[in-house]
Amino acid sequence: MIHAIGFSVTSFDPSNPGRLCRGRERWIDGFPLESSPQLHRVVVSGARFTDDTARDARRGLRFSGISAGLVLDALVNGSPLLAFCEQGHPLAVPDHCILTEHYLQPRQGGQRMDPCVRWRLALQGWEAIDPHISLQPQAADGFVPWKGALDDDLEEALFLLTGYGERLDFPVQRFQPTALPQLLEHVPFVVCIHLDKHAPALGIYSREPLPVAQAISQLAQAHGALAVPFSIPPMLARWDRALFELRMSWRRGGNQEFPVPPGESGAALRREAAREE
Repeated sequence: MIHAIGFSVTSFDPSNPGRLCRGRERWIDGFPLESSPQLHRVVVSGARFTDDTARDARRGLRFSGISAGLVLDALVNGSPLLAFCEQGHPLAVPDHCILTEHYLQPRQGGQRMDPCVRWRLALQGWEAIDPHISLQPQAADGFVPWKGALDDDLEEALFLLTGYGERLDFPVQRFQPTALPQLLEHVPFVVCIHLDKHAPALGIYSREPLPVAQAISQLAQAHGALAVPFSIPPMLARWDRALFELRMSWRRGGNQEFPVPPGESGAALRREAAREE
């Protein structure tokens, strides 16, 4: 069984964000922006599979053999984080929150009102982060760098990002893309927990590019996993195509034998690529 971390490093236009994982998550409809700055996005997910066809792939960071908390902690270099959650369950509020606000959330066009809680939690270290990157009730919506104190401007920006969503919908709606530029005026990056096919993925948004490729490669190597670059976010792409492209670059780089066994259905693609070379 092969365990892998897939990651993409791309630009991001908040006014034209594209789609998220089909059938599982979609963006909150954004408000218009007078000018839309180009942001940068890193998306990290994982999978396990038996060969390069990835037909039996189970997708999500937990299937990479490396916990999501470990991945995020490595990418932020161990810095403290502030976890934020909108529309949390009142019976699943984490201990030691620095902010909790209970309120009623309209559902089904206002036909009913459900009790919800908004919470903020300061965290440091992968073991503290890990329980809040999941599909469990205590999961956060995302994380921003923790500066040691909450301020009103940051709270307003976080509400703009998450306050108009619907966490219980399917597909779920949690993030308004056009709110990202305002939020990134207060913090250098924001981590949104997106959904891959079977589990959460990490989406990291910033104004400046984040040098993450080396950190991901080192983490994967330390845990016996394979780091697989994607040209588009891995929650939108096929693992077999990314593995095929990695195999081709692996051969051109003169590396040792590619660590993923070939599958039968990928043989024609590999023969075609060999002829083109």
